[in-house]
Amino acid sequence: MKGMKIVIDGRWVKQTGIGRYVERTTEELLKLDKQNDYVFLIRDKERKKYSLDSYKNVKMVTANYRWFTFGEQLGLLKIINSLKPDLVHFPNFAYPVLYTRKFVLTVHDLTLFEYKTINSSRNTRLVYEIKHLAMRFAFWMGAHRAKFVIVPTEFVKRQIVKKYRLNPERVCVTHEASDGRLAATGKIDLKKFSITKPFLLCVGNAYPHKNLERLVEAFAKIVDEHKLDIQLVIAGKKDVFHERVEAEVVKDKLEDRVVFTDYVTDAELAGLYEKAELYVFPSLSEGFGLPGLEAMAYRLPVVSSNATCLPEVYGNAAEYFDPLSVDDMASVIAKLYSDKKRQAELIKNGKEQIKKFSWEETARKTLAVYKKVLGQD
Repeated sequence: MKGMKIVIDGRWVKQTGIGRYVERTTEELLKLDKQNDYVFLIRDKERKKYSLDSYKNVKMVTANYRWFTFGEQLGLLKIINSLKPDLVHFPNFAYPVLYTRKFVLTVHDLTLFEYKTINSSRNTRLVYEIKHLAMRFAFWMGAHRAKFVIVPTEFVKRQIVKKYRLNPERVCVTHEASDGRLAATGKIDLKKFSITKPFLLCVGNAYPHKNLERLVEAFAKIVDEHKLDIQLVIAGKKDVFHERVEAEVVKDKLEDRVVFTDYVTDAELAGLYEKAELYVFPSLSEGFGLPGLEAMAYRLPVVSSNATCLPEVYGNAAEYFDPLSVDDMASVIAKLYSDKKRQAELIKNGKEQIKKFSWEETARKTLAVYKKVLGQD
């Protein structure tokens, strides 16, 4: 059967979150598919640190356009049209809305539309609202014009089918996966970060939907009412959103109990996973919830929000709380912290849970979508 030309928009590679999805799915696709030819679009700054040279059926083409820009709408469109692809895969809803040929679209979640991040914008509220409206329009157009929409969980599928009235047969679930341990061995100087007690760990950014303010409130109860002599470590590069969380820490007089690490290396993050007592994930909205699986890879008991897709992904390998209830969050965390038997059960279940997800399977299902669109199935 004749091979086709498939373009993958790889501008996201080496970015956190979506970048890993693009990188790992593409690599596994190229291992599986020897029939079709691939073109991987990449920015120069990423090309210096990412290569696909070991694969014979792919070439890399420079596309120096940031997402959600006019350059993306015009320059990227020109590049893609010049390649004359049979199919394009956009791994996020940042794409040229005037592109009219066959494409598939990956939608990781709808969080951006449910929790606005106005504080992250340097523009006025009016400019932000205009941009937000434009993104909503692009998303709606892409979801309805794509031959298939790829999503990471059944939860996101139900959500997008209901909200945007899509045919469920056009929405395909391809779970994402954990790469296991970040480093062969963790290396962390706890004193450098003023970590002097047993600690709970939470990793990620401080966007409003991450629910860190309630986590700090719950931690205050854990210390004051449940009498646990521990610390809370929030790991991740600090940004403007941390200001609200830090204000909550001061309000609750927890300055010596809550640690913000700012940026940490992979080896340091691995060390935090290895030395933490529990991993806490209080998020209000996720499309997949990769951090909890990473924690399981480090044999770390996970206590998680019961919101959105998280019970689907973590199964019986996590203890769950209501993320809107500070009291429930505090109670569940404190109880699990003191229950070593239950922790051992979660560690055992977590070891099995992470085996259910692999990037090879993600790529296999993605390739099945491509073949269906191209008439190769």
